[in-house]
Amino acid sequence: MKKKIQSIRWLVIPLVLMLAACDPFRVEPEPEPSPEEVEGYAPVYATADMAGTIAAREAQPIEKGGKIYVKDNKLYQVEVGKGIHVINISDGDNPQKIKFIQVTGAQEVSIMDNYLYTNNVNDLVVLNIADINNVQVVDRVTGMFHLVDPALPPAAGWFECVDAKKGVVVGWELKTLYRPVCRKN
Repeated sequence: MKKKIQSIRWLVIPLVLMLAACDPFRVEPEPEPSPEEVEGYAPVYATADMAGTIAAREAQPIEKGGKIYVKDNKLYQVEVGKGIHVINISDGDNPQKIKFIQVTGAQEVSIMDNYLYTNNVNDLVVLNIADINNVQVVDRVTGMFHLVDPALPPAAGWFECVDAKKGVVVGWELKTLYRPVCRKN
């Protein structure tokens, strides 16, 4: 008889636990409705082939300047998310922009000898800048950084959902969103 009660106990305990989890009187909270207008993040897209393109271009205006590095008579300034400005500073009173190195997702810059190190989205790239008109990629370490999450923005809150048809996510920008659907907690 004692064994029979123990056998039944092992059948009853899981059943009781399952029923307790299915409380018919428990009310789930309604999800927070999407705001009409809110500050949030929107993905920045590039085509897959454009995201990996690195090339020397004509000088461009500085829009969102980032980190700088000075080597010899040149100043290298990150254009956040887009590349690196090359500025001749040999005449300190009259600096001259000479080139723009297009590097999608760039946020960092360092130079040793004739090699510039930066990020291309989440990859570390090493560029030979001996001929600034003909910048060459000499090495790439894929996935070295975790600077851009292609699925989620860098902070919690409402954000514009990623649409793979628009390209690959190479960054996130803070802007006013209207009726966003996605939310990061």
